[in-house]
Parts: sequence; structure tokens; C-alpha cells
Amino acid sequence: MKKITVGNKKPLVENLLLVEGITRAGKFLLANILAGFKGIEPVQNFDSLEKIPVLARFNLVDKKVAEELLRCEVDMHCYEMLIGRNFNHRLSDKSSIFNHPRNKEYLKRCILPDGVRALARFYKENPYSFFIVHEMIPNIDIYFNLFPKIKIISIQRSPVDLVFSWYKRGYGWRIQNDPRVWVMSFKKGKIFFPWYIFPHQKKYTSLSEMDRLIFSIQILFNAYKKKYKSFSNLEKKKILIVNYEDIMLQPVKLLGKISSFLDKKPTSDMANILKREHLPKPSYFDAEKDKILEIKKHASSECFGALMRLQKEYLLKRNKK
Repeated sequence: MKKITVGNKKPLVENLLLVEGITRAGKFLLANILAGFKGIEPVQNFDSLEKIPVLARFNLVDKKVAEELLRCEVDMHCYEMLIGRNFNHRLSDKSSIFNHPRNKEYLKRCILPDGVRALARFYKENPYSFFIVHEMIPNIDIYFNLFPKIKIISIQRSPVDLVFSWYKRGYGWRIQNDPRVWVMSFKKGKIFFPWYIFPHQKKYTSLSEMDRLIFSIQILFNAYKKKYKSFSNLEKKKILIVNYEDIMLQPVKLLGKISSFLDKKPTSDMANILKREHLPKPSYFDAEKDKILEIKKHASSECFGALMRLQKEYLLKRNKK
């Protein structure tokens, strides 16, 4: 048989919007705020959109195959949103369609014509197709190649808050042992680890639970910093970096930055969204000292010192904005 190759099809999605960040950085909160802008589809979250780039990173799948598979996944989920299929109906989830301020408008799609009519409506409105992905900046090249018009909002959060949140979620031991954690596991020899740990997997497995978390956040922060430095000016213009702390302190100012970046205006729903999310929320910072004490109690002096240095660097950078 002659060898076959993956072809190219006409894409559906051109205006792709990604909200990305390290796990527990506040992506779903940000997505709820973005629901208050015109011209943005309801948010979707599918693991394949972040796992395919990771597989391509390690050459575990052919680059062309990865690109076409990723394009198909984006287009398919976008179309299913257009016809009202696969809405998230879980009331307690931030991404639930019932938490969207215009949920009645979108739920009507379940009874509207699909096919050509749905596509015609999509092309006429020309909205952003909106997805959440995790830890994607270090693996973003594939998206840049596929979607020249892409917009990315990257949310950052203090290292202390991330480590504390990961600790409360049990990410120091659950990643390999709990089937409810959907992080893809990689293997070298007899050692299993998440993708971002390579090639430091031996050190990672030798650490205590809290030290593993600090080590993981260190690696991810360094990966983000290194990757961002490699971007061209054109690529940097496609990315808006926001801080979780700014959402807590000055959400209205942040809305202005997002509006300019996306060239989309807030709707009259925005005030209710901020009220529902209890924003601004300066009391959020009251627990910082307790979080640091809890981390210190379970961390080695070496790793705790490294975290405090990373925290200082993060705060200095944020305060310069």
C-alpha cells in the first residue's frame, strides 16, 4: 500500500480566543468576566486542546498530524457550540451555561436549524471562539502556526497562592495516583511525571509533597519566562498578560485593557457579573500570611527559600505594571 499523509481542510475557526495559565491561576473566573463582552462565544474546556500540543512538543506525534488534529478539534467543538450541543449544565461550575448572563439566548440554539444556517449565522456575527487551556504558553507554537488571528489572555497568579492551592488540592500526590486528575502522565524508565517536569523527573520524585509543588511552580514560571522572551514582537501583540491580583483589586481597570486588546465592548451585564463574583475583593489578600506559614511548615528550608525568592520577583514585576 502507498503511504498516506494527513491533508488540510478548510478551517471553520479563524478568530480563536484562548484563556490560559497555570492550573489554579483563575482562568474560569476570568472566563466568567469575559462573558460580559460582546462578540465572544461561551467558554469551552476540552483536554485535547492542551494535550495535543504537549504530545507534539515531545515528538510523540507527527507535527502535521498534531496540527490537523488540533484544527479539527477546535472546529468540531466550535460547531457543536453553534448548534447548542454539549453545553455544560452543571449548575455549580463556573463554566455552566446557566452562569452565562445570556444563557437563554444560547440555549435557543438547541432548537434552531443546524448545518448551513448555523454556519451562516456564525460567519455573519464573526465572534471569538473561546476556550480555556492550561500551561499552554510553553507549548503555544502550534497555535500560532494554525491560527494567525489568535488572541491569548494569559493569567498569572502569585507563586505562594498557586503552591497553597495545589497543596489543598493534593497535587503533590494525586497526579499519579488519582484517576480524577486529568494531567497526562509521562514515563522515563520507571519514573512517571507530568510533562513540565522533564528532564528533572528524578529530583521531582525524590522530594516531599510540598517540595514537589514548589519545584513544579518554579519550573513552570521559568518555562513561561523563557518562552515569552523567545516571542517576536508580532507574537507578543497576540498575548495579553493579566494578574489574578488585579482582578481582585481593580477589575474595572482590567476590563479596559481587555476591551482594547480584543476590540470588544462590555455589555450591560458586566456590572452584575462583577457583583456576582464579589469583585473587587481586597479581603482576598488577608490570608496571605497564613498561607505562607502553612507552606513553611511542610517545606524544606531550601525549597521554601526558593519560593520566597520567586514570590518577591513576581510581586516586583506586577507592581511595575
